[in-house]
Amino acid sequence: MTKITSQKVLEKIQNLDKYLGYLDCLREEAKSEESFIKDFHLFGLAERYLQLSIQVIIDIFNLIIIEEELEKPEEREEIISLLFNYGVISENLASRLDGIVGFRNILVHEYGKIDRKRVYRYLIKRLNDFFDLKKEVLKWLKEKNL
Repeated sequence: MTKITSQKVLEKIQNLDKYLGYLDCLREEAKSEESFIKDFHLFGLAERYLQLSIQVIIDIFNLIIIEEELEKPEEREEIISLLFNYGVISENLASRLDGIVGFRNILVHEYGKIDRKRVYRYLIKRLNDFFDLKKEVLKWLKEKNL
């Protein structure tokens, strides 16, 4: 991987850090599922920062795929398994991230059908998956001596 692409990945990770910081604050504010669902400010912010976080992950993975000259998957949802097979992320993390690209598509394209309970579950129970992904990508970059 070139230094330029590595730098782009690191910049994306800085963006991810920022969004995860916001989401972590929102997670602290979400006292209960019921109060979260009723608070359109909290829900809207969580939805947007989850969307941006997932998009950053997709962007990072696309940079790796292009730079490493991997065969681009036919479906975006296959990007997670491709990066697992290439050794960028662990099997455990790949299984936890299953469905994340589809969730991003719902947030972007099917915004009228967003399940607020699902957004709450991502915020409360799945946010650590994003932190783990960051760690694994940084570890992979380090192993590549970048």
